[in-house]
Amino acid sequence: MYHYYPNRHLLIEDVLGSGFERCEQALAEWANIRGGSPDDRQLFTYCKALLRLWQSDARAYLVYKMAAEHYAGLPANDRHTAKRRFMERLYGPLQSIAQREDDSVDHMLAVLVGCCGLHYYAGTSELDVDRIAQLAIKAITKES
Repeated sequence: MYHYYPNRHLLIEDVLGSGFERCEQALAEWANIRGGSPDDRQLFTYCKALLRLWQSDARAYLVYKMAAEHYAGLPANDRHTAKRRFMERLYGPLQSIAQREDDSVDHMLAVLVGCCGLHYYAGTSELDVDRIAQLAIKAITKES
């Protein structure tokens, strides 16, 4: 690996760059096909799409996982750039589309990232996408 990348930060930067592209594409596709005002069913569909993307592409998952950790593993300058890109291109549009001004989108993403992380770290079978998406929707709607 170090033949192509002189240090781990350049490797992470490249992985994050392609992960961002995949996530931005998924959000744009969902926004284009959802039509009208979003409802919980459309957000449920987006949660499932995001989980499936993460399941098939670890780079995309890494974007959201590192965002949850405020990109702490990156050098300060790269950290700020990644945070800004995440907020402007992924988080802000999702919050706007979801029409949520509070921290409920944070909670929804935390459920998705955490549950998907369990899958990655445990190396278990396929994700229960429907169940996880239902939990995420409960987080955004603040249902018990």
